[in-house]
Amino acid sequence: MKKEFEEEYVEVNGIAHFLLHYPKAPDAPVLLYLHGGPGSMESLFAYELDKAWGDMFTQVHWDQRGAGKTLLRNKKLGMPETIEQMLDDLHGIIAYLQRKYQIEKLVLLGHSWGSVLGILYALRHPENVLSYIGTGQVISMMENERTAFQEVWKMAEKAGNRKHLLALGNLGDYPPDDPELLLKKLPKLRKIQAAYDNGPGSGSDQGELLKLLRRSPSFRWNDLIGLIRVMKVNHPLHLQLLSFALTDYPSHYQMPVHYILGEADTIAPTSLGKAYFDTIDAPRKTITVIPGAGHNPMYERPDEFAAALRAVRETL
Repeated sequence: MKKEFEEEYVEVNGIAHFLLHYPKAPDAPVLLYLHGGPGSMESLFAYELDKAWGDMFTQVHWDQRGAGKTLLRNKKLGMPETIEQMLDDLHGIIAYLQRKYQIEKLVLLGHSWGSVLGILYALRHPENVLSYIGTGQVISMMENERTAFQEVWKMAEKAGNRKHLLALGNLGDYPPDDPELLLKKLPKLRKIQAAYDNGPGSGSDQGELLKLLRRSPSFRWNDLIGLIRVMKVNHPLHLQLLSFALTDYPSHYQMPVHYILGEADTIAPTSLGKAYFDTIDAPRKTITVIPGAGHNPMYERPDEFAAALRAVRETL
């Protein structure tokens, strides 16, 4: 049986980076998917996206430094240190894809933490970006956490879930100003948020997650090691990310900008994404809010997400 995907390791900035390609027709735009985290690779779920998105794009999934198969291949070599380092890695990956596919520009799709990398890269290197797509778009980490806490509290109240309300109350004044304390409290909030979210890595059903992983054609059992080490390895990036605010940067973009957001996203609240989107100056901009979807709309509502993506594809 002929493989519908290609796996390879590419040397960039002194380490080997894992790339997973789902190639389509030669005239299909290349879309580089930037996963969340930092450290939460999504290449093992790419087969689900390929099934939903069809022939719209040649998809490329990159396990970033400190994530997935890239982490496993390099072991202690090349651990994540700074956001600038990650942007340098991204620049090298894009340069490689430009050579491989003989293209000048590609589409960047950033999810969650990947939306930080993607939007910063788009601002810095517009000459390489055909279009930017943000989903689970991060606007300001501290505002995200503050708003997310308030919104998940309302969800717990509406659901009448006393256990969640008690756990939220135990977090105290959230988010705390101390970054290390916030990183200790954050997983407790994420665990509650997962109950109101669906999609790979949400944490609400580890058994179902393992089933999704095992169905992946690129899954190997040692991939689980990378998942276990994510938080420790990416700690420096998590600390730096807490001070990120997109509002610190100009909102003028030299390429089309498209947001595809989940209406019920409590991790990167859609209310913040919509407010920032209104300030964007770009050649073209569109926003799609998918009802009932949370932080992972591409998995939770695959048909609706694919339709929004198809509308973007038609503008290229």
